[in-house]
Amino acid sequence: SNRSFAMSVDLTRDVRVAQSLLRLGARVVVSATLPLSDLIALAQQAAERDTMLTLRGASERSSADLERVAMAGRGHVTFDLSV
Repeated sequence: SNRSFAMSVDLTRDVRVAQSLLRLGARVVVSATLPLSDLIALAQQAAERDTMLTLRGASERSSADLERVAMAGRGHVTFDLSV
């Protein structure tokens, strides 16, 4: 449907913007509902640039997913588990 296509385009744009900002050393907050592969890539980028990524709504993800992002981020990811 057009609506889900528009949503996926927005998500892709959010990921691209987050990547650009992290590359510049900015601290970035993103939704934990982004695709896991994107969260892992953003976490790796935060670690490489020695900056911080914050996942809002992290309680929506499985603990296994969160642990994978944590490993990729090597201490550069904050998980907002508040509801």
